[in-house]
Amino acid sequence: MLHSTPPDLLHTDACLIDALSMSLQMRDAYTRHHCDRVGLLAQRLAVHCDMDGERCGHVALAARFHDIGKIGIPDDVLLNPRRHTEQQRAIMREHPVRGEHIFLATGRSDAVPVARLIRAHHEANDGSGYPDGLRGEAIPLGARILTVVDAYDAMTSARPYREAMEHEAVLRILEDQAGGLIDPYVLDRFHGMLAREPALAR
Repeated sequence: MLHSTPPDLLHTDACLIDALSMSLQMRDAYTRHHCDRVGLLAQRLAVHCDMDGERCGHVALAARFHDIGKIGIPDDVLLNPRRHTEQQRAIMREHPVRGEHIFLATGRSDAVPVARLIRAHHEANDGSGYPDGLRGEAIPLGARILTVVDAYDAMTSARPYREAMEHEAVLRILEDQAGGLIDPYVLDRFHGMLAREPALAR
């Protein structure tokens, strides 16, 4: 016999998500809007990578909160309008683990798989990423999806220290990173997604 989630628990889960979103908005509006855009791209790309409905949901949620750990990053690092120093970069690199801990603390039924993706979204296909130095398929597919769409949205967005980059220039950079930072399979599916859904491109 199938059991549905009680309405009160669904309401609690929705309230938790709304609270996290508001917290991110109040901490840094750019990060909130970036996460929302990445959430849309990641959910669509997960579909194009043939993930099932539940896993697509995990990817979409992890994408929406992949930078939630930045809540704990000091202002002089998070809001710095210039490029980070090595020390500041090291502090910023703490945000995937902080984000994992924050999402686990929600106690949601999907907290563990979603938090795992949040932790791994800065891993690299060649093992040069962080925090765990995972390589290739040791990185969850959902996290490899996040890496592509996170990089795409970040580069096509304006930042205090640079203008937004053109779509075609960003795609060339991603191609250059295929096999390094980027999983070639996921990048191929990303190109296919943009060809089929051009409205998703910036």
